Amino acid sequence: MKADYLSYRKATSVCLLGLGLQVVLGLTLLIYGLIATRQSGLVTIGDHAAVSGGLFILLGGVVWLVLAVLFDQHRRERIEHMETEALLASGARDSSAFSEQSGDELRVAAKRLSWMHRILVPGISVLFAAALALLGFWRFQQGRSILSEENFVSAPRIGVPIGMGLAIAFIGFTFARYVAGMAKQDVWKHLRAGAGAAAGAAVVGLFTCIAHFVDYVSINDLAKYLHVVIPGLMLVLASEVFFNFLGGLYTPRRAGEFPRPAFDSKILSFVAAPDRVAASIGEALNYQFGFDVTSNWFYQLLTRSLAVLLLTGVAVVWLLTGVAVVQPNEQGIRVRMGERVSDAPLGPGLYFKLPWPLEAIETANTTQVRRLNLGAATPKLAAGQKSILWTNDHGVEEVYFTVRPSADDRMAAVSGSAAPSDQRARDFALVNVEIPVYYVISDLVKFDRLGSPALRDDLLRAIGRRLAFSTMASYTIDDVVGGARPKIGAELRKLIEAEYAKLDAGVQVTFVGIEGVHPPRETANGFEQLVQAEQKRRGAIADAQKDANKAMIDVAGSVEMGQRIVAAIREVDALRAAKAPADKLAAKQREVQDLLIMAGGSAASAIQQARADRWTKHMSKRAQASAHSGRVAGFRAAPEVYLSQMYFDTLLESTAQARIYIVADDGKTNAVINLEDSSSLGNIFQAPKKEE
Repeated sequence: MKADYLSYRKATSVCLLGLGLQVVLGLTLLIYGLIATRQSGLVTIGDHAAVSGGLFILLGGVVWLVLAVLFDQHRRERIEHMETEALLASGARDSSAFSEQSGDELRVAAKRLSWMHRILVPGISVLFAAALALLGFWRFQQGRSILSEENFVSAPRIGVPIGMGLAIAFIGFTFARYVAGMAKQDVWKHLRAGAGAAAGAAVVGLFTCIAHFVDYVSINDLAKYLHVVIPGLMLVLASEVFFNFLGGLYTPRRAGEFPRPAFDSKILSFVAAPDRVAASIGEALNYQFGFDVTSNWFYQLLTRSLAVLLLTGVAVVWLLTGVAVVQPNEQGIRVRMGERVSDAPLGPGLYFKLPWPLEAIETANTTQVRRLNLGAATPKLAAGQKSILWTNDHGVEEVYFTVRPSADDRMAAVSGSAAPSDQRARDFALVNVEIPVYYVISDLVKFDRLGSPALRDDLLRAIGRRLAFSTMASYTIDDVVGGARPKIGAELRKLIEAEYAKLDAGVQVTFVGIEGVHPPRETANGFEQLVQAEQKRRGAIADAQKDANKAMIDVAGSVEMGQRIVAAIREVDALRAAKAPADKLAAKQREVQDLLIMAGGSAASAIQQARADRWTKHMSKRAQASAHSGRVAGFRAAPEVYLSQMYFDTLLESTAQARIYIVADDGKTNAVINLEDSSSLGNIFQAPKKEE
């Protein structure tokens, strides 16, 4: 087709029509999404995907607007070209005011068109990719939170999104095919980008229709995945536009050839015109093999039967969805048109059903052990921590239980001995307890009747937590922190099993216990100080007992013998206090002495030493008494002889260590005495000896 201004004017009209359709379709889906969201009563639930789809379709209007401006500039450039050619051909150039200007200087529209292809279109392409990426990321982050069952709400009037999605898909795809047909002409080749924008609207409408239809006929809530599928499509298209922009910078072009806009998506172009992609593949095959493969009879037969083959393959795959397998570790539920039709769970085996989405067999692993936390979750070690202490941040939400105070606190409250700063002992205490409940599914049908998958655990947890609160309130903090944990776990398991049996929940409890207990983090230091004081008290008692046992062993030889001796001494004290007869008291005292001697300790040694000293003194005094009796008898027999004997004995004893000089009494005597002689009467240089 000849590239004249009429062709470009028609293309501009088509772009404006596409812009209008794109805006109408986008606003329709956006308004529905906002209204449906308000009807659900929550800001981020309801038809959140419809809002994302509406924004995506409206953003495609930018493509149509840029194409309309671009084709209009092409039209102006063609008109300018015609006027310039006519002016130059008529010879009026020499007589005009523009006689000094060249023909290129008169082509203002052409220069503006070149500037649009070089600067405007690539710049808008980059902004378009950034807008797609930011919008896709924002909606994707919000859509992730809606994937959980408790946040997803099906459309209140599910027929509305089905009909609206079908209409958008039909209008978008029909217009995309029409524009793609125009884009086969070289003068309108840039319309492929507009066809891609219309195809994008058709894809969003088709996804909306299929997802809500599946949500209507089945419990497979495919509609909730639209919250991330549509934003994911935005992110993929943003990446493609960005890479198209980078590729366009390094793609060589002939003179006068305008580049393909970066926002022209090849992915959406395939949706709008799949036949062109097939033709491109055929041309690639011809080039690779070196001959015309497309003219081969097999290729022609394949192209004529391709639609039938594809439809047959799709039909076979769809019919295969009528066969389901329940694994040995699973149980199944038959669901038809969104309603449960199984009264009993399906065991392992092969089952036939209606094809998807008319009927489905929902399976679940019933041998997997599941866990519920009735209290706090398992603590997490922070960076740099090697152990979990009461004073550490456990990294999870704390769940406190009320328990009775300890016996010491109650006694302090009754006696009034509690410190005023403590405001007396309270009638309850708070502790953080980790109480896991492990269970398996015994009946999948009963378990499914409890509610949605997210609400089941919440219901079972609420029942177990209520029983845990009431059970923990009957125990003291010493029991919970101390050795009563197995007893509490066994009691709590019986209560939970009985309550789940009343609820007919279809679960079997395998374990209930207490994994960890600690007081509130703010009071942990005080609690540890109390424990440390108690340990010190017990240590002091143990040290005192050790000293007592050591003293007992030193005195009595052994602890057992010492206890017998102490018991006998207490009996002696009791007899003395009761003023028992002397013979009975003496007998008990002798018994104590015999026990002490038999023990062989320091007490026995002291008794033996005392007895030896007593006998020594007794015999010494007795010998003195006998000697005195002999002296008295000798004095009485011969007083003079006795006195003389005593005199000479005394003289002998006093002069035993002295030197005796015998001299005559009739002459003079000169005595020379060496006072340093040790045998002399004394030494004046020697200190006198102390008397013993």
